[in-house]
Amino acid sequence: MADENALKESPTPSQPTDRTELIDRARIFLNSPQVRYEDPSAKRRFLAEKGLNDTEIDGLLQELSVNQSPLVPPRTYPPPPPSNLPGLLIGIIRLFSWIIGGSTAVLLVYFRFIYPRLIKSLEARHALRSHQTDLLKRLNVSLESVKAAQKDAFTLLPQPQLCREDPKYSSCHSLDEVAEVAGDSRDIPSLTILRCAIEELGSQNQLESTEAVFKLIETKLPWIRSEEGGQFATKLWETLWSTPVFEQKEVEGTNIWAYRSLSPPPPPPLLSSLNSLRSAIEDPPRRAGRLQRTMQTLSDFTGYIASQTYTMSASIHYNGSGVSAILAPEEEDVRREIRALKGLVLNRYGRFLYTFSVLLTHQWD
Repeated sequence: MADENALKESPTPSQPTDRTELIDRARIFLNSPQVRYEDPSAKRRFLAEKGLNDTEIDGLLQELSVNQSPLVPPRTYPPPPPSNLPGLLIGIIRLFSWIIGGSTAVLLVYFRFIYPRLIKSLEARHALRSHQTDLLKRLNVSLESVKAAQKDAFTLLPQPQLCREDPKYSSCHSLDEVAEVAGDSRDIPSLTILRCAIEELGSQNQLESTEAVFKLIETKLPWIRSEEGGQFATKLWETLWSTPVFEQKEVEGTNIWAYRSLSPPPPPPLLSSLNSLRSAIEDPPRRAGRLQRTMQTLSDFTGYIASQTYTMSASIHYNGSGVSAILAPEEEDVRREIRALKGLVLNRYGRFLYTFSVLLTHQWD
């Protein structure tokens, strides 16, 4: 039995030949145009039914995939999905509609409420600027007219004196005299100090050089060497070089200073004419008014009445209780008449003074 089974299981010599033919036929079958593009699972199932094992089927399918040209899409395929372009276009249109609507609303609000206020503000600013410009132009015109009027008026006035010196130092010719006049005060004009120093050096027959002038000033006025005097020394230096009354000249190779007083400017013609007219016209004599004697008499009479009234009041005797003594009827009548006359005179005197002042005013006019 074992031998029979072995004989049955052992392949016959013609079996490999049949197997090779079967594989060749399967290869030809798979390469045919009708089967080449069929489903691989259907091919595998068909070859298995024809008696090929899985190893042979896998080998044939691998050979087919290697030798197979690029797949051509099947002639029948499912319909493509619907396009998203309409929805995209609708979304874009909706977005643009929202943008246009919002922009329109914003522009409407802007031109309805904001733009008019901006225009009013700009117009107000423009009007204010125009008003300020007009005011500045008017101010410039008025300033120019005032300058022209001042220039015309100043030609008739006397010109101010340059380098005018304080009158209390004008008689000083040395620094000692200046110190004596100034006393403890240090507020001395720099022009006076320099003039007196130059004149003092000239009286001593010394050269009025810059070093000699400042050395003499420091000797006579020691407070200039202090810290506070340093600023004053700088002021002296500036005055010496910038004031036209001090001029520098060279003598024997040394620069010396000289003081040259400036002559006052000539008076303008109008001032000369006014002075000559004033000197030609005599002052009017002061004449006494015709009512002056009457006024003097009334003043004397008022003073007499006042003195008599105070004398009579002082002559009244008081008793011990402080009550005035009883006067005689004649004295009481005189006292009453004096008081009435005094009041009448004072009342008339005030009115008379007013009338007299008016008359004097008319007489002088």
